[in-house]
Amino acid sequence: MALGNPAPKKAPLGVFFMLLALVTAAFFGAAAGLIWQSVDWFDEVPEEEVLVSEGADA
Repeated sequence: MALGNPAPKKAPLGVFFMLLALVTAAFFGAAAGLIWQSVDWFDEVPEEEVLVSEGADA
């Protein structure tokens, strides 16, 4: 007759820490993407506007 628990104790998976890391990475990734999109790195020449007439010239 065996005494005690025959199954070895399993290590915790750390699900809450993984969830926290995923949410943090998503937040910082989205913030970095928005900053990257809004920054004009070496764009010294402004974009030119293209004017289109509303009347059809045929």
